[in-house]
Amino acid sequence: MIKTAKQLKDKTRNLSGGNSNKAQTLIRNYMMERFLERVTLSMYRNNFILKGGMLVAAMVGLETRATMDIDTSIKALPLNPNSTRAIIEEILAVEINDGVNFSISKEDIIMGEHDYPGLRYILNAKLERMQEIIKIDISTEDVITPAAIEYSYKLMFEDRHISLWTYNLETVLGEKLETMMARGTANTRMRDFYDVFVLYRQERDTLSVENLAAALKATSAKRNTTPLLPDLAFILQEVRESPDMQKSWESYKRNNFYVEELSWNDVMQTVIELAHLLVLYKK
Repeated sequence: MIKTAKQLKDKTRNLSGGNSNKAQTLIRNYMMERFLERVTLSMYRNNFILKGGMLVAAMVGLETRATMDIDTSIKALPLNPNSTRAIIEEILAVEINDGVNFSISKEDIIMGEHDYPGLRYILNAKLERMQEIIKIDISTEDVITPAAIEYSYKLMFEDRHISLWTYNLETVLGEKLETMMARGTANTRMRDFYDVFVLYRQERDTLSVENLAAALKATSAKRNTTPLLPDLAFILQEVRESPDMQKSWESYKRNNFYVEELSWNDVMQTVIELAHLLVLYKK
């Protein structure tokens, strides 16, 4: 286990090959892992469900996907500033012999992308004199189809795993497909297109089309976009052919090292292939 700032810097420097952006990504991800392990050792381990970019990164690998924050959903707990802050503080106080100390530097009530309120906590993570800011977004009442799963999360720098609750693959994909459908050519979330591409390419053998269809249907019902479902393939084709979307993709590529030379056409071909599976399933 890493216990000093020097150990962490040396490790990330070696793994990043001297790329400062990659090194910073690794440090941030390590600090987020330190928070997640504290969750698993707390009395709230069954109340937190990991979703979003950090889950995708765990599934496909950090070389393939990086993230800026931790997205979670909570169940069987109230979501309000007072009680949730107390819960976060309890989690931060969990003793682990890793040398990392956390403190809350800021909290905000946020409105989610689909007008559902949530809470955001900005944490200061400190290892000796090294400091890193991490962000945790917490929501509730998310629709998970058929259910959350217990996931074995491989730690970055240790030969061991931690067990935590997460979205299942089909709910991850279903939410992202619904966002693509609802936003069409106005979508600025290029990471969703990338995530669907890489997850489907990597996990297609374990994907349940039945569960994905159910997850997309349930998410659409929650977000009041069910009438758009018959037009999913058509909307995605419009997105594929949009010059503005292609430009947004090129910008995303420049700002995210892990995308490399992946083309917009290749991404959308895979996304549309997945959508066609759903169309065929319904037939």
